[in-house]
Amino acid sequence: MQIRRIQKEDRKQIILLLEQVSRLHIERRPDIFKTKTYEDFDKYALEIISNREEITFVAEQDNKILGIIVLKIKEVKNHINLKDSKTLWVDELCVNKENRGEGIGKQLINKAKEIAKELNCIRLELNCWEMNKEAIAFYEKQGMQTQRRIMELKL
Repeated sequence: MQIRRIQKEDRKQIILLLEQVSRLHIERRPDIFKTKTYEDFDKYALEIISNREEITFVAEQDNKILGIIVLKIKEVKNHINLKDSKTLWVDELCVNKENRGEGIGKQLINKAKEIAKELNCIRLELNCWEMNKEAIAFYEKQGMQTQRRIMELKL
C-alpha cells in the first residue's frame, strides 16, 4: 500500500469514502447531520482536492483508494488565555469500511504525525463525536487522549 498526495483522478473514489462516514453520522445522530446528495459530495471532494490550505493524503492499493486524511494547520497567536501554538488538525479521516482493521488508519495517522513534525507543529488534534465509539477506540490506540469536551443538553 502507498500513502500519497491526493490527485484530481481520486475524486470519484473519495466520494465513496465520504459517503460512508456521512451515513454513519446520520444513522447515529440524525438530529445533527443531514443527508447529502452525490452532487454535495462531489462538490466537497473538489474542494478537498483544490484547497491549497489543506494537506490531503490517500492510502492506495492496486489503484483503489482505501483511505483518506485531510489535514489543516491551525495557529493560535496572541490569545488572551492560550499560549501561541501551531497544531496540525485532522479534518477528515476515513478508511473504507471493508478495509478497517488492516492498519490503513494507523498509516494515515503516522503520515499526519510525520507532516506535523516537518511543519514544527506541537500537537496533532481532531474532533471525534462521542457516538463514534469505534473511532474513539482507534484514536486512543494511536496514543491520542481527550483534551476537552463539548457538552450538550437537548431541548
